[in-house]
Amino acid sequence: MEFFNQVSTSNNRENLQPDFQVSLRNILNGIKDNSFVNKEQPLEFFLQQINESLEQEIQARTALLNQKVHQLEQEINEYKKAEAIRQQTEQSFRRHNNALQQLVQSESLQYDDFPTAIKYVTEVASLGLNVDRVGVWLYTEDYTKIQCADLYERPNNFHRAGLELLVCDYPSYFQALKEEQVIAVPDVHQDPRTSEFSATYTLPLGISSMLDVRIWSRGKVIGVVCCEHLGSQRQWTLEEENFISSITEFVRLVIESSERKSVEAALAVSKNQFRLVVEQTGQLIYVYDLADRYIHWAGAIEEITGYTPDEWKQFDLATWEAHIEDEDRSKVMLMWASAIQSKSQYQIEYRLRKKDGSYIYVEDRGKFLVNQITGTDCIAGTMSNVSDRKTAEKALRQSEVQFRQQAQTLEKALRELQRTQTQMIQNEKMSSLGQLVAGVAHEINNPVNFIYGNITPANDYIQILFKLISLYQEHYPQPVPIIQEEIEAIDLEFVRQDLPKLLHSMKIGAERISQIVLSLRNFSRLDEAEYKAVDIHEGIDSTLLILRNRLKDKDDYPGIEVIKEYGNLPLVECYAGQLNQVFINILNNAIDVLEERDEKRSFHEIQQSPSIIRISTQMLNEHQITIKISDNGLGIPEKIKQLIFNPFFTTKPIGKGTGMGMSISYQIITKNHGGKFYCVSSSGQGTQFVIEIPLKQQLKFKIY
Repeated sequence: MEFFNQVSTSNNRENLQPDFQVSLRNILNGIKDNSFVNKEQPLEFFLQQINESLEQEIQARTALLNQKVHQLEQEINEYKKAEAIRQQTEQSFRRHNNALQQLVQSESLQYDDFPTAIKYVTEVASLGLNVDRVGVWLYTEDYTKIQCADLYERPNNFHRAGLELLVCDYPSYFQALKEEQVIAVPDVHQDPRTSEFSATYTLPLGISSMLDVRIWSRGKVIGVVCCEHLGSQRQWTLEEENFISSITEFVRLVIESSERKSVEAALAVSKNQFRLVVEQTGQLIYVYDLADRYIHWAGAIEEITGYTPDEWKQFDLATWEAHIEDEDRSKVMLMWASAIQSKSQYQIEYRLRKKDGSYIYVEDRGKFLVNQITGTDCIAGTMSNVSDRKTAEKALRQSEVQFRQQAQTLEKALRELQRTQTQMIQNEKMSSLGQLVAGVAHEINNPVNFIYGNITPANDYIQILFKLISLYQEHYPQPVPIIQEEIEAIDLEFVRQDLPKLLHSMKIGAERISQIVLSLRNFSRLDEAEYKAVDIHEGIDSTLLILRNRLKDKDDYPGIEVIKEYGNLPLVECYAGQLNQVFINILNNAIDVLEERDEKRSFHEIQQSPSIIRISTQMLNEHQITIKISDNGLGIPEKIKQLIFNPFFTTKPIGKGTGMGMSISYQIITKNHGGKFYCVSSSGQGTQFVIEIPLKQQLKFKIY
């Protein structure tokens, strides 16, 4: 019974469905009070009922969960669509805002003649709405015709005027124009309001969509602003309809300004209409009269400043200046003074204090103007809240800094990886080469020593034999015929003269081979992994001996002359094998350069100006020596000289150079020996590599 009590208690804690809870409680209570005992149904039957009820509950909850997941997915998709629409709307709003700002600040609308002003409005409207054609059509006085005041075609940047349409020819459209303020048509060929234009107008011109808004003036419709989209169909948005509605207000201002008979009446109406329009731009607009030092305010005053229009309109220049953040105030006043003095446009961003004490970033744009009515100077400008953009720019700058730091870290790691890879490859290469050279030198050295050691005894034995032959000839001057014939056949006298010379030549050759073996062993220096005091000249001579085949005369041109100017150097503490590697890299490059130049010169030209490699050593001071290896080749241009120590940089053809030699040499001299390694060269003046290393190593540098 304890088990059933636990089950019952557990069920009370679960959030099961009410019907299931009641059914389960009845079954368990019946079991506890034995009301089900000795019944026909066994206990398993009731447990099965419990199990089935649980499965039904699980299925119900699973279905509910799936429903919630499906609902969440729909909400996410709707959010993504809404976000895309929001971004598109924001872009459109920014475009509309810029267009309206252009119109607000334009002098053309106030002072130019009617055709010029209307052209400017249609151009701005076309750019703001991103539409191909914008036209302004005005009714005639009897309303039987509608005439085109201006039609701007943005693809061709072309204006036309004078077209006429009879109202009676298009009854559906003009009836809709009487009844609807805005006619937004995605498909001009299917919409009954515009389908009657298809044959003669929209279809030949490729117009697919239209957005028309009526122009009102003095309580009646006087015309329409028609926006025509070419290409695929376009679904017009409410923001676009509002934008064109604002454009109609500007058109109305232009029309009414041109119709006024007096300047005073035109100015009064223009101010009123201007205020109505700019309030929709989301900008704060001001005109500062320099004569009476009064500021006229309009636009989104409360939205930007937090003050009511009546409160803010009481602000003079000093109050405005006091609301500018302290750090920005001086530059704003300086900019204003400069604009007034130069009578020019200006644009500046600064922080402005709102009524609640918080600061926002504003973009202040203005222009110096002359009031054509009063003849006084003034400054007209707009202020926009750009705090969101400044926040985004700050976040972008922080991201750029982070990305730049990451890029620098990766670049540094890549350079280190390249250098390490270069060193590993070269170390393995030089180790293998050193082992090969040492092995070859060892294998040659043993037979050469055997030959060289037996030449002197062989010469002694031959002299003894020659003495014995002389005794035979002295005591037996008339040998038997067969011996006489053999003496003549072998030319005994020639053999007696030439054999000593032959042995002498063999001795010289063996000595030469011994010198080569010694040079190979000296170059490899496998037994010198630590610093060791060595003769630098010995290492240079060993390197020259190895390169002798490249330096000697060839069949087609003379060899390269090597001039050695050795100073009196003491033994130098260094890695001898690594220095030999540096010497052979420099000399190989010098030989390559000279050979490349000599291939383009004649034999006579080479004789007149032979190729020379000059090697000089001397004491730089009491603690350092300098080694200079120069050639009289073509030199190195400055832009290439800056790159010669970079890993994998080479000017040689593919397969002839790896670009690692000079980089490794630089590491050996600067890192392993604490010295300096640099190049002195200019185009056409030859090249000199200078090595400066200390006599004794004070610090143990890392071996690469």
